[in-house]
Amino acid sequence: MTDRHLAGGLGDISRRSLLKRAGIGAGALVAGPLLAACGDSKTSTTGTAAKAAGNESPELKALLDKITSKRVVWGQYGGTTEDARKAAFWDTFQKRTGVRVVPVDIPGNLGNDQLAGKTPAKWDAFHGSPAEALTALESGKKPLPKIPEIAYAPSLDPKYQPYNFQSFYVGYVPATLPGTFKGEGPRTWADFFDTKKFPGKRSWPGVSYTPGTREAALMADGVNPDELYPLDIERAHHKIKSILPDLLIYNQFPQAQSFLTSKSVSISFGPNGMWKGLALKGVKTEILWDMVPILQPNSANVMPDAPDMDAVLALAAWCAQPELQAEFCKRTTYGPTDDRVFDLLTAAERDALPNAPGRTVAKPDIQWLADNEAALLDDNKKLFS
Repeated sequence: MTDRHLAGGLGDISRRSLLKRAGIGAGALVAGPLLAACGDSKTSTTGTAAKAAGNESPELKALLDKITSKRVVWGQYGGTTEDARKAAFWDTFQKRTGVRVVPVDIPGNLGNDQLAGKTPAKWDAFHGSPAEALTALESGKKPLPKIPEIAYAPSLDPKYQPYNFQSFYVGYVPATLPGTFKGEGPRTWADFFDTKKFPGKRSWPGVSYTPGTREAALMADGVNPDELYPLDIERAHHKIKSILPDLLIYNQFPQAQSFLTSKSVSISFGPNGMWKGLALKGVKTEILWDMVPILQPNSANVMPDAPDMDAVLALAAWCAQPELQAEFCKRTTYGPTDDRVFDLLTAAERDALPNAPGRTVAKPDIQWLADNEAALLDDNKKLFS
């Protein structure tokens, strides 16, 4: 995947570039320094650390106690998701072990090149995804290191469980401003595409961003959430094209937020972290959870020949603790990949997550998406030509 740094709205902008602009795989985008004051987190970092340390398993304690490295170098995209990671995971890890997590920005494809073994590892891990791990497994020049089994995310596919840590679910779901529609507002993906019944433009991501778009179009066209894959790209193409004049295209996630708050669109579509970001700025939105959220997992990937392998593998196990995952979820409203986390949240906190218990969701086929990313991008070029 390429990373091209372009002025807003000009030319192609890849998934990784959009992630970088966003500050995470879809982070709480405009909130910036407000995260520290976020009232959603009822547990202090110190309290979270104490709880986690008190619940250490023998396996985790053994990994932590044998660390000799002094740091973990972490490739990141910045933003409030990194703030949440720091509060929930990095600071508590340093408090327990004395090992610092040193963040570095990710330029271009350097993260993926290190993961694939094309470039010697300068970092220990970076913000990646199961899809990127899968690509590195299939075409990389070096084998990927496996994380400790106690760090596996239970809800991830066993094929890539050993290669991803600090995993979480982003949910692609639309939102609107309260009072936008009189009476009962839109509730289904068919409603999203019905601009006559529910007037107004819709925000939609630009030419080089595909996650969630075809799934949304196909569900609007009558496909059941559990029957989406393999995606019928041509059918989705025609559905999106049917409302193309009513789409307001964004190339940065904050644009999608601005389109909504300025009432340039009546419904805005994108990762649920955008609506958390607006909430942190005091802007109330109505998240349309009845429009089946489309899940996408994000995670961290360990580099082959990581310089601080003992510390990064211990960090992977540290991040798997449900108490720390709960703190991260409260701060971001991204969903856990371990169902035990839900038991540590209030009902309101659970309902704010894309994969809340009892919610109908569209789960991704990571293998299919990795194999067909080029076809999806080619179709986007046709759509937006």
